[in-house]
Parts: sequence; C-alpha cells; structure tokens
Amino acid sequence: MGVYTLNIVADSYRQEEIGRCQEGENLILKRERMNRYDVNAVAVLRGNGEQIGYLSRDDAEWVARIMDDGNEVEARIKWVTGGTQDKAFYNVVIDPESCVKNILHLAQTKVKCL
Repeated sequence: MGVYTLNIVADSYRQEEIGRCQEGENLILKRERMNRYDVNAVAVLRGNGEQIGYLSRDDAEWVARIMDDGNEVEARIKWVTGGTQDKAFYNVVIDPESCVKNILHLAQTKVKCL
C-alpha cells in the first residue's frame, strides 16, 4: 500500500493532550459540518473525549464525504512524534490501515447493496 498517513492539525494549546496519547490508541473522528473555518472539518478526539486536533483539509475532504454518507470511520494512533529536546512540538500519526480497511469495507458493502 505504500506509506501514507492522515495528518492532524493541532494548535500549540493541545500539546498536553497529545503528549498523553499512546500508540495503538483508538480515536474518534467527529464530523463538524457547521465549522466556520472548514465545511469539511473532522475533529480528532481521544476515546475519553479530549480533542487533539483536526484532520488536515486534504484528508478531511475525502473523509467528510464518507462520514456524510452516514458511515463511521475508525482510526487508531500509529505513533506519536516529538516531545524531545530537538523536537518539542508533538504530532500524532494516524494508522491509515485502520481507516482504509474500514473504508474499503464500506465500499464493498455499498457495492453489494446496489
């Protein structure tokens, strides 16, 4: 499949929440249709409801379409980067397979229904 990651856009004030994230942790993707900055906005939350950011505009565009069709998209943290002296700013990388497998299953289900 190649290397692909879903990018999270996180503000500096969410660094504490991101620093508590763990590899393999399940995430909640929450569609925000009324977001005034991006009509395709998809918030990324930890299982406990803490928001850690948003999907990037590019990723949110296609994920939002799937969610707008009434489908739930699953996601999981592949790894957390940063938090070191040379790279203090944390970043979360979402495991694309957790999303892609879910999306492929949805696509197959839709084909069967047609």
